[in-house]
Amino acid sequence: MKVRTKITWLTITVAVTVVFFVIIAIRGVYIDAFRGELEKRGVSIAGNLSDRIANYILLKDNFQISNAFSEVLSKERDVEYIFATDQEGGIMAHTFDNGVPSGISDWNPFRDRALNIQLLDTEKGYIRDVGVTIIKGTKSQLHLGIREDSLKQTLTRARYITYPSILLVILLGITASFVFSRLITEPLNKFVEFTKALGRGEFGKRVEETSKDELGYLAHNFNTLSMQLKSTKEKMEEAYAYTHLLQAEKLSSIGQISAGLAHDLKNPMTTLKMLFQAFKEQPDMTKEDAEVISNEIENIDRILTNFMGFVKQKSFEFSDVDLTALIDRVLSLATFDIENSGIVVHKDMIDALPAVKADRALLEQVFLNLIINAVHAMPGGGEIRISGKSDENFAEIMIWDKGGGIPSDIRSKIFDPFFTTKAGGTGLGLSIAYNIVKSHGGRLFFNSNEGKGTVFTVRLPRGNGNG
Repeated sequence: MKVRTKITWLTITVAVTVVFFVIIAIRGVYIDAFRGELEKRGVSIAGNLSDRIANYILLKDNFQISNAFSEVLSKERDVEYIFATDQEGGIMAHTFDNGVPSGISDWNPFRDRALNIQLLDTEKGYIRDVGVTIIKGTKSQLHLGIREDSLKQTLTRARYITYPSILLVILLGITASFVFSRLITEPLNKFVEFTKALGRGEFGKRVEETSKDELGYLAHNFNTLSMQLKSTKEKMEEAYAYTHLLQAEKLSSIGQISAGLAHDLKNPMTTLKMLFQAFKEQPDMTKEDAEVISNEIENIDRILTNFMGFVKQKSFEFSDVDLTALIDRVLSLATFDIENSGIVVHKDMIDALPAVKADRALLEQVFLNLIINAVHAMPGGGEIRISGKSDENFAEIMIWDKGGGIPSDIRSKIFDPFFTTKAGGTGLGLSIAYNIVKSHGGRLFFNSNEGKGTVFTVRLPRGNGNG
């Protein structure tokens, strides 16, 4: 059963119940008030009539008494009967058609009271017997029976009014419950649809805030939740995309240094091949030959260790990084590109350059990218200068090239993702490098003069990275 149906039935039930009990209460009060008025009227009629016939009782004038009774009956239609007793208590006059009923003296015994009212249950319904003493000190009494016919008629008329009123109240209750339930359930239905949308992952949607009450407060909180979920989802997607772009750029860097790796391995492998060829012809091995083999194997091991260390380093593992040693390692990885391009590297590193708290593999990727870019900026050969400096809070590494510089019209786009001027370039290298440095709490920026070269500066905090 829907909430709207429940509210409708509840409202109708409450309305009908309230109307029912109100009518019952009003009916009881009305009947009591009517009977009270009926008794007062009966006492008034009986009192006036007793005063009128008192002298006739003393004179025993039955004729005048009967005339007085007839006159009352003609005026008061609710009066069922009237009878009076003489001073000794005997029936003196009455209005009964079929004679005096038996046991009439027991209908409403006075028991030494001047006035007594008794409700009698007769064949004609309830009759209120009003008895008064006519002459004090005697047994002369006047009894007057008043029917409740007018009460029945009034109750019947009230019923004709009550039933339509109940029906009207029920109809009003149904209408009110429908309107009320609509005001309540419409926003609730919106919240239900909204939660279904959130369940489907449709974050960022909003519920209209149409009021300042609890429903408006709930809508505001739902909207806040939706926006927070959207922001969280976007950050997760951004982190996921960034991680994959980072890996893609790293694979690109690995591809660039693979040629250098093959070149570096070719020389010692050629030496070893020649020595083993000589051993086939002359099995004797001299001490000098053994040292050459050992040195070449160590050289191969060093080259492979450097390469595998770059490849297998995991992301976001912060440790103390010696920047001077890291630059040397990156230069060894880029040896093939540097030598084949006719590039000469000058290092002006400060011996006391402090260690920084950083992810070694990520910084290697940053500097390898900057050095390879510097090499590509001088396709005809040239010089790369690497220098460093520090202050109390930061350490800086500058990489200079003497290439053609960066045109002024594209300098604002250098760090934008997918922006590249190289044929076949990904446009991700500098963007990822920029974000890596930024994630370490540092800055990556450049200065460039067209025709004179460019310097990229990596500024890193000393020992207080994000790790």
